[in-house]
Amino acid sequence: MLNRPGVSVTWERGELHFHVAPEALTKEELALLRAHKEEVGGWLLLHKLWDAGYSIRLQPSEYGPGYVLMPTGTPTQRADFPALFELYDTFHDSAVALLLDACRLLKIDPMDWPKAAERFVREAALRREECLTKPERPARG
Repeated sequence: MLNRPGVSVTWERGELHFHVAPEALTKEELALLRAHKEEVGGWLLLHKLWDAGYSIRLQPSEYGPGYVLMPTGTPTQRADFPALFELYDTFHDSAVALLLDACRLLKIDPMDWPKAAERFVREAALRREECLTKPERPARG
C-alpha cells in the first residue's frame, strides 16, 4: 500500500503523517496503516536511509539478544540529518523487525542481508532491462 501512486508518508515535527490522494487507498486500508504506525515508521526509516544513499546491515547487539541496524557508507544525497536521527531513534526496532522478517521469508541469515540486498537489486535491474529490450510478441488471433 505504501508504494502505491498517490500514497506517501512523512516524518514532521516528531509525527508520522499520511498523504493520500483521493481513491489511492480505501478507508479500511488507511485505517490499517494508521493502526500499524510502528511498522510504517520502520518502513519509512529504511527508505529514508536508502534514499540518502546508505547501505544497511544488521549487526548482532552487544547488549543482549537481537540486532542493531547499521547504516554504512557515505550518503550520496542530501538528507535532513537531525530528522533522520530522530526517525532512527524512534523507529529503529521496527525497522530491524521488518528486515528480520524479510530475512526469514527469504531464508537468509540476517548477517547476509547486505549481500542479498545487492543481489536482489542487480537481478531486478537485469529483469527490468530484459523487459525493456524484449520485443513484443504479436497478439494471437
